[in-house]
Amino acid sequence: MAEFDSKARRARLRLILMGTVVVATLAAGGVLGVMTLNADDDDLKQDPKASPSASSSSSTSAPPAVKEFTPANAPSIPRLKPKSDAEGIGTGFEHSSLGATSAAISYWEDLDLLDDVIARKQWTAIAAKDSPTTIDQGVTEVHKVREGVGLPPSGGTPDGITFSTNVKAALARSLDSSGDVVNVWMVFDRYATIRDKGADENPLKGEVTNLIVKWENNDWKVTTDPTYTAKVKAPHSYDPASKYAWADGWRVVADG
Repeated sequence: MAEFDSKARRARLRLILMGTVVVATLAAGGVLGVMTLNADDDDLKQDPKASPSASSSSSTSAPPAVKEFTPANAPSIPRLKPKSDAEGIGTGFEHSSLGATSAAISYWEDLDLLDDVIARKQWTAIAAKDSPTTIDQGVTEVHKVREGVGLPPSGGTPDGITFSTNVKAALARSLDSSGDVVNVWMVFDRYATIRDKGADENPLKGEVTNLIVKWENNDWKVTTDPTYTAKVKAPHSYDPASKYAWADGWRVVADG
């Protein structure tokens, strides 16, 4: 199971609150088993090693080369929007692989990083019943970040600081035969804006995290149940220009 945060990332958040960089992350994870992200994947699965045949003794033209897909040149993942809102975080995603992926992306982009009261409400709204400790873990990490930057353990986000998280790519894998438990890996950037100082000059770029979501009570909920986290298996590194990243399941996420 991946830890929800790291000392290095908390240290970087300390820098932003001093006027340089503001960053913080929460993570939960585990994966195994493959689930395609796009309905069009079957149309895209062409042999990346295929090459045109040619013969000097033939008068026929060589067939065109088979295109090698990469995350950058393949169709992107459309993003479904939440149909409802619960405690300041979007909820209500459809029962599908795309719904699971969209839910994980939406949660990750909307989770509060420094306000422990808001964070607890958000995690309570999206945590699965089989892993109530997920809520406390998320809130504990907010406390650690706050203490690390010299703030009281509990409180709101310092005035004048706003965060923006942008998930750029995702890879979804089912953790059970039903497809109702899905791990979603995400590559994201995170920026901060400080009033009167402008945008973050040293944002987090290309960070990787994941959330496991399960279908429960007609929505996707985050779980950290050891039954699923024990199946953890990291994917190949994400590279938008890599045919191997595409073959592993990485897809660019369409702009929201």
